[in-house]
Amino acid sequence: MPNSLDKRTKAEIAHDELEAAIIDCRLEPGLVMTETEISDFVGLGRTPVREALMRLANENLVRLSRAGVVIPELNPMTMLKLLEPRALIERLCIEKAVERILEEEKQRIREIIKGLEAVESHDRQGFMALLRQMHNLLAQSSKNEFILASIKTTQGLSRRFWCYYATDQDQAFATRLYIRQMQALVSQDAETAVNASAELMQYLQAFTKAQMDPFRS
Repeated sequence: MPNSLDKRTKAEIAHDELEAAIIDCRLEPGLVMTETEISDFVGLGRTPVREALMRLANENLVRLSRAGVVIPELNPMTMLKLLEPRALIERLCIEKAVERILEEEKQRIREIIKGLEAVESHDRQGFMALLRQMHNLLAQSSKNEFILASIKTTQGLSRRFWCYYATDQDQAFATRLYIRQMQALVSQDAETAVNASAELMQYLQAFTKAQMDPFRS
C-alpha cells in the first residue's frame, strides 16, 4: 500500500509491486488471476492496475488473455533465446554508458556496489532489488531511451528465472562479476566492464542449460 511520501503514480506503484511479486515468485508461474484479484493483492483500483498490467505485458512478465491475467511458466528454452539479445543489448548499453555517464550516476553506482558487497548470498529478494536498480541506472547512463526500453523487456524475466533456480553459490559468483562490471563503469574502463558482462552471459547460458533436464523428460 502506498505511503504519503511516495511520489510514484498509483499505476507505477502497482507495476513495481506486481513486478516484485512475479519476480520473486510470490505470484507463482502458471497462476491465472482476475483483475479484481490483482487489485485486491496490491490494494489499488482497477484503473491503475490495468495500466500496470499493460506495462508488465510489454515486459513479458504477464500474458493477458480471456481466461485472465496469466503469470508465465518458467521455461529454460525461452530463457536461452532471451539471453541472445540480452548479451548484445547489454554490451551496447555498457559501451554507451562508459562514454556518457555523469558524476551523479557514478555516485549512485558506488552505492549499488556497496549494496552488492553487503548482500548475503542467500538473500534473493535483496539481490533482485539491487539488480533492478543497477540495470535501470546502467540503461539510464547510456542516454538512449531505446536501450532503456530494450533492457526492461529482458531483465524482469531474467531476474525471475534466476530467483527461482539460483543457488547461494550461483549468487555469490554473479555478485562478484556485477561488482567488477560496475567498478569498471565508474572508472570508465569499457574493456573490463564488457569482459565482465560477457563472462556473466556465458555463466548464465550454462546455468540456464543446467535447468533443462526436467523439460526433456
